[in-house]
Amino acid sequence: MRDRARARTARGAEAPALAVMGLLAVSLATLACGAGGPAVAPRPSPRAVILVSFDGFRHDYATRAPTPGFDRIAALGAHADALAPPFPTQTFASHAALATGASADRHGIVNNVFRDRARGEFRYGADVGWYDVPPLWIHATWGGARAAVSHWVSCAGAWHGIAPWRTVPFDKSVSDDARIAEASVWLAAPPTERPRLIMLYLSGCDRAGHDHGPDSPEIVACVARVDAQVRRLMGVVDAASGPTTLVLVSDHGMTQTLGALNPEAALRAAGVDAQVRAAGPVAHVYTDDAATLARARLALEALDHARVYTPETLPPEWRYRRADRTGDLVVVADAGWVHDTDLPGLTSPPTGAGHHGHPAEHPDMPGILYLWGDGVRPGGRVARARTVDVFPTVAALLDLPPAPWVEGEVLRALVAP
Repeated sequence: MRDRARARTARGAEAPALAVMGLLAVSLATLACGAGGPAVAPRPSPRAVILVSFDGFRHDYATRAPTPGFDRIAALGAHADALAPPFPTQTFASHAALATGASADRHGIVNNVFRDRARGEFRYGADVGWYDVPPLWIHATWGGARAAVSHWVSCAGAWHGIAPWRTVPFDKSVSDDARIAEASVWLAAPPTERPRLIMLYLSGCDRAGHDHGPDSPEIVACVARVDAQVRRLMGVVDAASGPTTLVLVSDHGMTQTLGALNPEAALRAAGVDAQVRAAGPVAHVYTDDAATLARARLALEALDHARVYTPETLPPEWRYRRADRTGDLVVVADAGWVHDTDLPGLTSPPTGAGHHGHPAEHPDMPGILYLWGDGVRPGGRVARARTVDVFPTVAALLDLPPAPWVEGEVLRALVAP
């Protein structure tokens, strides 16, 4: 099955749904409809894991202010110096990689906004049905582990008829404090009633980074607030009704914006009728015919501060080619530059803001990974982990079997034998 999955990736994920259904046929056949659980008995393990994502918390932010919470975990728990995200380093694609352990060409979320040629528009989609492989909360449910998902992006609804014990879809009106309080109630329940997996999204420093840039005083203040949340979460773990592991991650980092460009304006100026779906430094351009595609490519290649790819010329290490979702052209802005289709002209100067979305090799794109509590190797440390390693590491802490679609590895240096 792993060989078939690799072959599908090499073909550019031309038939993602059929390939994934082939991988999962045995698992799906054992399930009752809904969240009733698998037909086999769950593995006995009392440990619970709470996986918390802080949006836009860059790998070096904990050095910007006093952070006794992060410092204590680094000294007595385990951590990675950096968590390398997938391409593009955008909120929805990165959270999909965290949730599935797979890259964009496999899980299918190629940006915050894009067009599926059969299904239509994805625009910050809440429905988990957009995932082409199962998220961790479904894998846990199959393994007999009660799972709860709180405000995670794209967690609403069931995945192919299967739902976890509890889902709280993203709601920006609910504060981070309220989200942590709800998770603490779940973990304080009797061991036979509490969820064994909680996946929780918190706002982190994403807004402060976008509005003020990663080197601003607002980031320093935000880091202090996040560290207070970390200490509160450590207290929640200590007060839990049974053995519990806290796993802290972020989806991406943040970099200073040097300028913005408008691919739509370039196409309009050339008289080209094409659809653009842009978020961050990545824009997908969809055309209706070969002649329009050729004219669009010429117009976009004349833009400064960007590189234009066809699906065939996308760097293979990005794992980004999807026949059903990747644009006929993909316009990737240079480091420090971002797309803005609201610009009146082709480009704009720096504004003091920040953004993300560049390849993981950009030094400002990696996020964080910290582990605390039961099952953690004291003092464990790795220089660099990958976003896709989070799923198998959490699954190992929960004593769940490996998942055939997962590309990452268990971070053995961070977890106890």
